[in-house]
Amino acid sequence: MRSPLRRLAGALLAALLMLPLGSYAAPAADPYAPRPEGAIVAGGRIHDRSGLDAAEIERRIDALMARMTLDDKIGQMVADGWDTDFDDRRVSEGHIGLLSGVETPAETARLQTLARRSRLGIPLIFARDALHGYRTLAPVPLGLAASFDPEIIAAAGRFTGREATGQGMHLTFSPMVDLTRDPRWGRVVEGPGEDPHLARLFARAMVDGLAEGGLQATLKHFVGYGAVRAGRDYAEAEISVSTLHDLHLPPFRAGLEAGAQVVMASFSVLNGVPVTADRRLLTKLLRDAWGFDGVVISDWDAVRELMPHGVAGTPAEAVEKAVTAGVDVDLASGLYAKELPGLVASGRVPVARVDEAVRRILRVKFRFGLFDETVTPIVDPKVAAGAAATPEIRAAALETSRRSIILLKNDRDLLPLVRPPKRIAVIGAAARDAADLMGSWGAKGEEKDVPLFFDELRALVARFGAEVRFAPGCDDACVKTGGFGRAVRTAEQADLIVAVLGEPWYLTAESTSRTRLGLPNRQQALLDRLAATGKPIVLVVLAGRPMVMGEAWPKARAILYAFSPGTMGGRALVDVITGAVNPSGRLPMSLPRAVGQLPFSYDMLPTGRPPKPDDDLSARYVDEEVTPFLPFGHGLSYTRFAYSDLVLSTPTARPGDTVGVSVTVRNVGARAGREIVQLYVHDVVAARSRPLRQLKGLARVDLAPGEAKRVRIDLPVDDLAYADDDGRWALDPGRVDVFVGGSSTATTSASFELVRP
Repeated sequence: MRSPLRRLAGALLAALLMLPLGSYAAPAADPYAPRPEGAIVAGGRIHDRSGLDAAEIERRIDALMARMTLDDKIGQMVADGWDTDFDDRRVSEGHIGLLSGVETPAETARLQTLARRSRLGIPLIFARDALHGYRTLAPVPLGLAASFDPEIIAAAGRFTGREATGQGMHLTFSPMVDLTRDPRWGRVVEGPGEDPHLARLFARAMVDGLAEGGLQATLKHFVGYGAVRAGRDYAEAEISVSTLHDLHLPPFRAGLEAGAQVVMASFSVLNGVPVTADRRLLTKLLRDAWGFDGVVISDWDAVRELMPHGVAGTPAEAVEKAVTAGVDVDLASGLYAKELPGLVASGRVPVARVDEAVRRILRVKFRFGLFDETVTPIVDPKVAAGAAATPEIRAAALETSRRSIILLKNDRDLLPLVRPPKRIAVIGAAARDAADLMGSWGAKGEEKDVPLFFDELRALVARFGAEVRFAPGCDDACVKTGGFGRAVRTAEQADLIVAVLGEPWYLTAESTSRTRLGLPNRQQALLDRLAATGKPIVLVVLAGRPMVMGEAWPKARAILYAFSPGTMGGRALVDVITGAVNPSGRLPMSLPRAVGQLPFSYDMLPTGRPPKPDDDLSARYVDEEVTPFLPFGHGLSYTRFAYSDLVLSTPTARPGDTVGVSVTVRNVGARAGREIVQLYVHDVVAARSRPLRQLKGLARVDLAPGEAKRVRIDLPVDDLAYADDDGRWALDPGRVDVFVGGSSTATTSASFELVRP
């Protein structure tokens, strides 16, 4: 029996071992207090185009502000959309600082000339929603995330920037980096999916790519919009402090570290407070803790919406709450212009707050290079005409489309069609619909630029003497069945059916929440009729979100999934189907078995009663499996890959260390291919229950048949840190399991021990 002293010593030691290892926490239990990770560095090398040092920018701002009246200052805080009735006096008199959606380079040039000839000569910022391209469209953002490749994402940003700046734009209201786990929400199409690590890579790559193309980014929607209740757009979200810091804030942090200078506040309600009026988030966290010195802009009409949200009774109160919370620029409500003069005069809004906002706006305009015509000249409409849809840009878009396509199923290696059958039936209106390839948020995309899937397939297989016939079956929404008979007859006369189905583009964007996620309307019935012919089916799914594929799955021998693949998507799909390209896309969101599983993510926490087939009292459904239909990270290839010899660089590691994870990847198939190597971790025992799997690293490797390469992914130990209930970072000693493979179900594993410094 141990003595009381020994028992006390043992208890103290146990308590010490339970303390967060390497905790970075301040003693104050405040989730919005300045965070130990320190301030971000604003205005990075790529993103500051002014050529001026910070002190000179501030000196020039001082000189401008000394000449500004209150009306001049408030004018800089006003943003609006352009239309044909736009009043030019708003520009010449300095009553607007940002203008969105100007339709032509000629109008952009005219308005900027007015701004530069005004009394103060402060230029306008021209902005637009360009989420996945300007005229030439890449895959929608969820499709870009499906590449699992930051270089592909950055390439899309680059050509978006080149085209947009060539037309006179300075700022895009993208990327959207809201993390989301509920595909009922239509805006999943605009973001990077369910995983925070992939979302961080997406944010950083897109901000960098846009800036390299000359265009500035807006990170949106800060923060929590992707967690709206039941996937219903504009609904509220409830997010714990630890979940906010672990999942939803890291993508924004990554985008700011990459140099983004504008943040759009979410217009949703988070934990009972509309973010547009949440000073804790917009000022205490974003500005005071992270040191962000750029501009916070409202979402469209969000200041006015504080009234129907029920936190403001009058327009003046809505403006007071928004500007006090930290919203520098009011987009489209018009309320700053109407209400701020009176609020400042009454003392309800200090003039110092207005000065702070204007200083930030001018700082961003200097960093954008807008005050220097040699850096950012007024657009020349004649030059602009030749700056879009160039062969180089279309080639870059084609590559982004190819790398976004996911092969979900390929029974008995039906694909690729290296030697096409003599007769192919293409069924589905989307096969000849440019808009469904382009996807939502198409900016200035033009249907005439789009090679249609049917045309591309027919032209290619004609070289082999094959014939391709088309029948729509129904329109892309497939409400009516009048065309089913013709579609079935066309299919019966073919050797192979290619069915192009899925979501029409207009069902995947803002305000397109859905409660049923199977093939829309009568599409499943059409697919059933086609399957009844007994002919092999290649199903091409065009979608803007993960869909429930259980009914469709057994009807097709091969399934390709494409999140609205963009201007060159039709050609890219044909390249994949015929084997010119070996697919390498991966699911950026798990495919659910049923809507009743939602919200769902692969990184679930362990439970005290893990699901077991023979255990009635376990974490299960009585009518469905708990696992996803297809897991996050899943994607097939026309070849096969094998993993072996997983080695960690050290058996033990401390905070601040990096563990090198090396594995041999071999192509054991007959075709060259690209594998997306994924690294996941599980912190086995910690002070908080930790996810069973968390993505922490990615690599890509191209391998010829039979070729093997050693792949290394570095794992920073600090990336294992998690937030506690007070938003403080912590690491715990103990075993960390590492898994490497081709999806979140990877089984090749090793472990290391996390120890105290």
